[in-house]
Amino acid sequence: MKIFLTGATGYVGGEALYNLYHSGDSHDIAVLNRHAESDKSILEAFPKVRVVQGDLDDTELIENESKAADIVFHLASTKHLPSSQAISKGLSSRDKPSFWVQMSGASMFSVPDIEHKSYGEPPSEIINDVDDTEKIRKIITDNPARTVDHLVLSQDRVKTALIIGPLIYGTGRGPGNTRSIQAPEMARVTLQQGEGFRVGAGKSAWSNVHVQDLGLLAADLAKAAAEDRSGCWNHDGVYAVENGGLEFGELGELIAREAHAQGLIKSSKVTHVMSADEANKAMPAGAIFWATNAVTVATRARKQLNWEPLQPSLTETVEEVVEIEAKRLK
Repeated sequence: MKIFLTGATGYVGGEALYNLYHSGDSHDIAVLNRHAESDKSILEAFPKVRVVQGDLDDTELIENESKAADIVFHLASTKHLPSSQAISKGLSSRDKPSFWVQMSGASMFSVPDIEHKSYGEPPSEIINDVDDTEKIRKIITDNPARTVDHLVLSQDRVKTALIIGPLIYGTGRGPGNTRSIQAPEMARVTLQQGEGFRVGAGKSAWSNVHVQDLGLLAADLAKAAAEDRSGCWNHDGVYAVENGGLEFGELGELIAREAHAQGLIKSSKVTHVMSADEANKAMPAGAIFWATNAVTVATRARKQLNWEPLQPSLTETVEEVVEIEAKRLK
């Protein structure tokens, strides 16, 4: 398979690259990289990769690379429309089967909470990516901000997979950023404030997945593309990947307990109840990422790709998260 991948030095893209490179399949991989100084780190980790110098605004370059590829993994951005249009144009011009794997985000399910400013309240629904396929597609099409997702869903000639990323945790193995956002930022704020916290009632929840299990899904999709397997793409290609879920209030409690056990804060209890405004000041969009709901069931990947998460749960990684954040703050 000829693969073109964006986001090689990012958290998700780097882990996907790791899995594709080490999958045991003889892929011909090209990656887009905008910073020449990071070419060395990519090639040191993945010496057989071809680095293409450019950024997401180099649409002619992206179109040409997409046209030359069998499958494109667009993992650098969920919202950059010009690069996505270039991928669509390049892949659509091929005579051979063409595949496009696009990263999206579970915040699409948080829109009702955001509109009603209902932060920290428990989830009212659980979305199953097989049973609720039409509902997910409607959520996307009804949201004008989801322009890239709209484009992916509208493809006809190109076979597409849309991965709806939940809370992603764990340490990545890519050549650049290996740190996630939601859990590490919660640990950072806990350590800096010296106390555990939650937003509102703390009852809201997102599903979650270890970044290495997410990278494994990328390799599974590449294999399905190489085999030109049916039932995995377009209408049947919306993947709400997850390995369970957790209330944010409970995550805050686990972090506070672990930070106290490591002698980093005075109390193991959550003593600070944040407002949405405080959460947004503590982290950009903190109210969304710590106090809305996006609970999903990943039936499709398990059923159609035999994907199974293998890594520790989010709860089991809290000790590591606190240790890493404490070192970062020194």
